[in-house]
Amino acid sequence: MSMYTHLLDAAFQDRKVSVVEPTTSEALVTLLHCRDRLDSCDTRDWASTALADQIAYDIALIELSRSIGIDCTTRTFDQPERRRVELQRELECRGVRLGRYMEERPRGGLGLGTRAIDPR
Repeated sequence: MSMYTHLLDAAFQDRKVSVVEPTTSEALVTLLHCRDRLDSCDTRDWASTALADQIAYDIALIELSRSIGIDCTTRTFDQPERRRVELQRELECRGVRLGRYMEERPRGGLGLGTRAIDPR
C-alpha cells in the first residue's frame, strides 16, 4: 500500500459522516467544490495544500461513486491519477458527466449540481 493510500484511508476514516449517506446530487456538489480547490492552487505551502486538496477530492470521488452503486475503497488508490480516471469513466458510463459539467459551469461557481447527472 502506498503512502498516499495510507493518508487517504486515514482521512476517509476520520471524515465526518452524517447519519444519512449523501445523495448523488450532494456528493456531486462536494466533488465539484473539491475540484475547484484543486484548480485554484495557492503558492503558499503548496505541497501540503495540494496533498490535502487531492485527498479531499478523492474522498468526494469515492463518496459520489458509492452513491450510485460503484464499489470503491481507498485501497484502490495506489496510483491516484489512474484510479481517478477509472472512476470518472465509470461515472460517465452511469450517466454522471463530470467533464461536460466542468466545462459548462461558470468558473468558481457550483451552479445546480444535478446538471451533470443524466436521468437515463
